[in-house]
Amino acid sequence: MVAMLHQIEIGSGLIRYLQAGSGPPLVLLHGWGGSSRYWAQTIEALASSHTIYAPDLPGYGKSPPLPDKASSERLAEVVIEFADAMGIETFDLNGHSFSAGVAAYVASWWPERVHHLVLTCFSTFRTERERVFIEQMHKLMGFWMTLRQPWMGQIRTLYRTLSKRFFYRVPNDDVMLRQNFDDFLRMDKRTALESAASAVNVSVNDALQTIVAPTLLIGARNDAIMPSRGTPFAAQLIPNCQLVWIEQCGHLPMLECPDIYNAYLHDFLVSDATMYQERQRRASDDVGEPVNFQI
Repeated sequence: MVAMLHQIEIGSGLIRYLQAGSGPPLVLLHGWGGSSRYWAQTIEALASSHTIYAPDLPGYGKSPPLPDKASSERLAEVVIEFADAMGIETFDLNGHSFSAGVAAYVASWWPERVHHLVLTCFSTFRTERERVFIEQMHKLMGFWMTLRQPWMGQIRTLYRTLSKRFFYRVPNDDVMLRQNFDDFLRMDKRTALESAASAVNVSVNDALQTIVAPTLLIGARNDAIMPSRGTPFAAQLIPNCQLVWIEQCGHLPMLECPDIYNAYLHDFLVSDATMYQERQRRASDDVGEPVNFQI
């Protein structure tokens, strides 16, 4: 199923978004430097069971930036504004990477709105020392942001080399890799810096502890962007959280391991516990070792 790109004016400005499918609403939030098109295979896989909305968050993809500060907390408000504008009262919510933090704020602050919560490739800091280290890494991103030039997207060696940071095995699909790099080059600079800086706000750990929605945290074992050591800690903070791992996979499981990733989503959002546990068993057999599963 091909998702169509739409646009809608909300209180915070213009939002462009993909929509497809039928059934209960599912909102998909892309990560830092991404866009709604990261979710193309997920939309195709789940459109038979859900009405899927995948917005380009302000300052990303084809949505213009916010006039005010683009913190993760502010973007959580934008998500609710978007849901209100679409007439969505309650919904399932899936946030990837940076936007997993955005999704956590939504689920914490508006618990009556979120039916199921999925956090993809998300971890959090366990100590102040870790928080400061991550903060310094985000400052380095600011330097890299000043080097971006549109012509970089045409250099195959460059976008394939940078992709090694995001994939366990870099796909052969050059069109997809070039699109991903184009999303990074298109990202609004102020939005990028402000949203990245807000990712180390200590309030995110407080928000995790107040989430009441059933939650699935999907970790990628070979994620070089989100430190995997903080993923189990994040799962422990959330009261009703299941943690699963995708083996031999990097930071973009919806692109690198779509079949496994989408099956986890489907089983968590649609199927009963028996089928979900069976998926766990089959995944364990496929990789030859148990999948880490915590409640």
